[in-house]
Amino acid sequence: MTSFKENVTMTSQKYFEEAWNNRKLVGGALKAAHVRPDYHLYEDLLQDGVILYADMLRKLDGQKPRTEIDKLSFKKVLWQTIDALRREQRVFEHNTTIDEAYNLGEAAAWNNLVALKNEAKKLSQLEQVILFEHLLEKKTITQLVEECGVPRITLKRLKKQLLQKLRNVMENSRQ
Repeated sequence: MTSFKENVTMTSQKYFEEAWNNRKLVGGALKAAHVRPDYHLYEDLLQDGVILYADMLRKLDGQKPRTEIDKLSFKKVLWQTIDALRREQRVFEHNTTIDEAYNLGEAAAWNNLVALKNEAKKLSQLEQVILFEHLLEKKTITQLVEECGVPRITLKRLKKQLLQKLRNVMENSRQ
């Protein structure tokens, strides 16, 4: 006497063998979805289709004639394949967008860096102090007032003008 588990395994294996022996049905569904045998995911799609076909054979056995099961299985494999191809396309498009954005960002960063480097050479001594010591090295305005002996209001005004000048340089470098 066989156990329930052995019986289920043998039954599932029987349907899988039937589906495998009739894998032309799955191949036809892949062809209808315009998937060629040289497509890099063809084997995966074929195996998924055979498994789906076997599952349909198991579920509908005795309920519908075999020709109807084959028609329904063909449609289901076709739909599943098209869905898998759409998912693959979305992943590809998403990854391409991320790669392009990275490359564009990298080019813009280089352009900005070159433009800022050229502009830094043109800055007055006090503007260079604000740029390098305050903005980049994070020294406070109070520290700069003490070091440079320049009034706070003057440093704040110069900082505001410098930031606007740098924004303009970066906007011009993008064009």
